[in-house]
Amino acid sequence: MSELEKVELEALITQINELLNEIKNEQKNMQKVIQNNHKVNMQKFSKLIEYNKIVDMTNTVFEKRIASIEKLLYEVFKS
Repeated sequence: MSELEKVELEALITQINELLNEIKNEQKNMQKVIQNNHKVNMQKFSKLIEYNKIVDMTNTVFEKRIASIEKLLYEVFKS
């Protein structure tokens, strides 16, 4: 192998290593973004679950009120 070939090979190896380092850094950045997104999504899911519980409680109250109104109307029209 000639000296020129060795220099070219070393230059290629250097370029490959630089690319590998860029890929590693990009993967680390992507992992951070994914973790942040996951955290935000879990917070949103928690809020949605809380909201659904509140809606369920509200619906229960309204269903009881509607049932009592229906009962009263039935009694009024029955007599």
